Amino acid sequence: MTDATMTATNPVRNAGPPADAPSPASASRRMPAPTFGAVIDTIGNEIYRFAWQLTCNRADADDLYQDTLLKAFRAFPKLPADANHRAWFYRITSNTFISDRRKRNRENPLSEAHEQTLRADTPDNARTMDARDLLREVEIFVANLPPKQRVALVLRKYHGHGYDHIAETLDSSEEAARANVHEALRKLRAQFADRLEG
Repeated sequence: MTDATMTATNPVRNAGPPADAPSPASASRRMPAPTFGAVIDTIGNEIYRFAWQLTCNRADADDLYQDTLLKAFRAFPKLPADANHRAWFYRITSNTFISDRRKRNRENPLSEAHEQTLRADTPDNARTMDARDLLREVEIFVANLPPKQRVALVLRKYHGHGYDHIAETLDSSEEAARANVHEALRKLRAQFADRLEG
């Protein structure tokens, strides 16, 4: 058999690559999907810091971080190779924090006495308070913000994220992200403005 006869009788040899097959040049440019460990090595500290800023204590931050990693590990094989891993981890951390906060609020609602303590605003006490006390009080106040406002405020003010990223993390519109940040800041100013003046 000659080459011409062989080619004419072997359609596979004539077909060439399928129409939807990537060209050898584009296949070589494509990066392999990162492993779960590689992603954690890259952004793990950042996500832990975010968890700590949301929870304000080490034990809760450790729990939130561990829950985040567990959920992410389980879902990682289903994630597209070109996914934004950083945004995905922020979303998992935020959603886990918000869900846990809602569960805690249902199980242990804020007592009326505690609410009054948070609202207490005595000028005499404000004059004697030093900067560390004020920062601690702001930290406690932020910890008691509604979960979405808290997540939005931490992402914006501590991490410098844009409203588009906050919206993606909260699975909301940019307008809702802006509203959450704005409302959290409004509450902070209303609570502490007189202590910061003068």
